[in-house]
Amino acid sequence: MLETLFDQSAGQIVPLPKSLEALYGGPFRLPERVVFANFVSTIDGIVSFNVPGQDQAKQVSRGYAGDRFMLALLRGVADAVIVGAGTLRKERGSIWTAEAVYPQNAVDFASVRAALGRPSRPLTIIVTASGEVDLAAPVFTDGGPVIIATTSAGAARLVERPPHVQVRVLAEAAPIRSADLVRLAVGESGGARILTEGGPSLFGAFLADHAVDELFLTIAPQIAGRSRDARRTGLVEASAFLPDDAPRATLSSVKRSEDYLFTRFAFGG
Repeated sequence: MLETLFDQSAGQIVPLPKSLEALYGGPFRLPERVVFANFVSTIDGIVSFNVPGQDQAKQVSRGYAGDRFMLALLRGVADAVIVGAGTLRKERGSIWTAEAVYPQNAVDFASVRAALGRPSRPLTIIVTASGEVDLAAPVFTDGGPVIIATTSAGAARLVERPPHVQVRVLAEAAPIRSADLVRLAVGESGGARILTEGGPSLFGAFLADHAVDELFLTIAPQIAGRSRDARRTGLVEASAFLPDDAPRATLSSVKRSEDYLFTRFAFGG
């Protein structure tokens, strides 16, 4: 499915079955301790059209199979997935597992987790300072491991919740520090491969805190544009950098599938 154009990625080779290695276009390497983010954007850097009912990532990716496979692969090797409340609201029906986005290879992804000695699915951590989340969303009702990371005020709003949904207070008030989220993810999952699926505000905070190591960015072959009346959501929101402190990244991998590009960047190298 993916054709490798360039690859200098670092880390240990993840034990993939031949079927997944063929889809990825070669061996997949990932450090044993890493915080990595995943996004799909338009050519002009838009990750959401920000239109009610059409603001999900699939509107950007057009539901492309290659992007869904890449997302599934990253979830398949993650020990925990950190998700912001804004993303949860847009992706209300989501469950953050590999098989949820690429069910045709569910058995293969299960074998990867078994080979890594990991539970059948990663821990999901939902980040909300306010505690205002829909506890009827599938991520909270399907029985999978989930923790809500919040503030003291947020926890007070989450007293009535499903018994398997845990709450952890990481701050008295907003903001919740990225380092504390990573520490929670590592401590509760028992592993150190931590995936963040954002959204853009959470990713911006991770960048500002120097708490993200790698970015997997799919570039979809379309342009969203912006106007005074059509506000779009970019890759990074709620954080802005000056030229002297803008995060710099090293290109470590480029793959393609049809007109889509699958890029990988490393920070802090």
